[in-house]
Amino acid sequence: MRKAGKMDVDIFDKILKETLKKLKYTSEENRWIMICFAGIPCSGKTTLAKRIEKKYKGVRINNDYIRKIIENLTLKNEEREKTLEEFLIDLLKKYPFRNHLVILDSGIERKFEEVKKVANLVGWEMFIIRMAIPKKEILERIRKKDPKRFMQYPEDIKRWSREYKEFNENNKNNFVFRSDSDLKRLYSKLDNIL
Repeated sequence: MRKAGKMDVDIFDKILKETLKKLKYTSEENRWIMICFAGIPCSGKTTLAKRIEKKYKGVRINNDYIRKIIENLTLKNEEREKTLEEFLIDLLKKYPFRNHLVILDSGIERKFEEVKKVANLVGWEMFIIRMAIPKKEILERIRKKDPKRFMQYPEDIKRWSREYKEFNENNKNNFVFRSDSDLKRLYSKLDNIL
């Protein structure tokens, strides 16, 4: 199915066809800015990404939606996350839209180096938002959203927390988002670069 470490063209096209159904504002004109989020699941990345998408008419690429598309393909479990990452990188490399404001609606921690390479190659300026929501609040959200995973896979939460901490120790964030009260300051900062 794969060709020399790259995604099979048919698989890419199938995922892209379904992904395009959800993408908005692809014909708008915006600067080459890529907004990324550092944050573990349930830290509010998607909620904030949707707000930014609506206000600035950016192209929001949602990993959870793409993951569901990939799950519907007949891929083995171990291939799914690799396929997701490969699709995202290929999509960014071959970025076909007029609108150059991209909002990566997912955690950037594990794929940062690869995304950064593509951003530098293509010409995107990266803007990283660190989601600094209290761990207790995030755990409660995970418990409500996915109680089975919360109970059966506590090591995932530890891994997410470790990756988040390491990323923030080693990389500069452009903005720290703690709560909705930060929204006005975030918009002000984005207004200045967009």
